[in-house]
Amino acid sequence: MRPLLANNIHTLLAADIGGTKTLLQLSYADGGLILQQYFYNHDFADFATVLRHFLSAAPPELLPISSGCLAVAAPMNAPNRVRLTNLAWEIDSDKLLAEFPISQLTLVNDFVAIGSGISELDKEDIIVLQQGEPQDKALRAVIGAGTGLGQVVLSPDERGWQVWPTEGGHTDFAPLNPEQQPLLEKLFQLYEHVSYERVLSGAGLGFLYQFVAAQQHVHPVQELSAEQISQKALQQSDPLAEKTMQLFMQLYGAQAGNLALMTLPRAGLFIAGGIAAKNLTLFEQGYFMQAFLAKGRMQGVLAKIPVFLIKNVDVGLRGARLLAAKALYNDEHDR
Repeated sequence: MRPLLANNIHTLLAADIGGTKTLLQLSYADGGLILQQYFYNHDFADFATVLRHFLSAAPPELLPISSGCLAVAAPMNAPNRVRLTNLAWEIDSDKLLAEFPISQLTLVNDFVAIGSGISELDKEDIIVLQQGEPQDKALRAVIGAGTGLGQVVLSPDERGWQVWPTEGGHTDFAPLNPEQQPLLEKLFQLYEHVSYERVLSGAGLGFLYQFVAAQQHVHPVQELSAEQISQKALQQSDPLAEKTMQLFMQLYGAQAGNLALMTLPRAGLFIAGGIAAKNLTLFEQGYFMQAFLAKGRMQGVLAKIPVFLIKNVDVGLRGARLLAAKALYNDEHDR
């Protein structure tokens, strides 16, 4: 491990690395922000190039970095190396430590960071979709659609919350009603395994738009991005986009309900991810919660689950920073 700064000023590196964008932050351990920047991943060959570009703007006197945490959109099959699910990047913490002035570095799943970051949020960062009957000592769960579909479960302990990663976004997709059966059949023409992530993601939203158009025997004038679809739905300027987002919200709510049934998160089910934060109005239309509750005999159980929407898109970055700080504290405590 490299020595910390001679003047005893500790610095933290936090990163939220998704399939589309990377957000990097350099801060003082006591909370002051030094540098923060967004990068579009398709502009770079690998993460090391992104980090090299970012640190080139860092004040040299604040290096080496005391502790870093990279939150990565991928399952953590090894502690020091990870390959992103929706991007051809491999991140190796040993190689990064050898190249960059960082004293210690932790890799975590991006939704582990989001789960950790919930405790860093303010009341104005959260919208209550269902008050429910909260129980402080119960489980929490988080679901979030973006480039992929992430899910984690949190259990309370004496230090706060322990975050347990899952790959629940890759569970089998099921239609909600007979009218959605053609959707599953169409997906099976494209994929050997059809998961919820195939529809609850940026790419999934584009697929749903094409599906809705075909079902209505309409040929879209142009192929729209996920952001364009949601914007047109919010502006009510494209009936296909509106129907697509209604369907998306129904599927999203159904999978959130599945997660709630499997975990009974009586301390709260939290909806994260860029799609949620940018489409608050669509969530408030009710399609999400109607599908969440539509579980037959279990509707009464789900009505007691508090449901929250996280407006703050930087919650994963906040969680990564918190984990970097904890690693620094543990290292200092062990000395």
